[in-house]
Amino acid sequence: MARDAADGPRTAGDSTGDAGNAAADADGAPGTGSPIVDRWVALDRGWQALALGLGIVAAHVAGQAAGVF
Repeated sequence: MARDAADGPRTAGDSTGDAGNAAADADGAPGTGSPIVDRWVALDRGWQALALGLGIVAAHVAGQAAGVF
């Protein structure tokens, strides 16, 4: 079962449903050097999914307006 926001914060050794990305979630992990990537990684998965969905819808609408789709 996937982790939920109600499950509490992740710990460095907790990779449940995360396919081995526990090192990226550890406190004090070095940044990527890009503030945009750092902010994206800091977002909750729900917000990431919402942003990606809205981006796909926006791309589709723009494609329809341009006559591509």
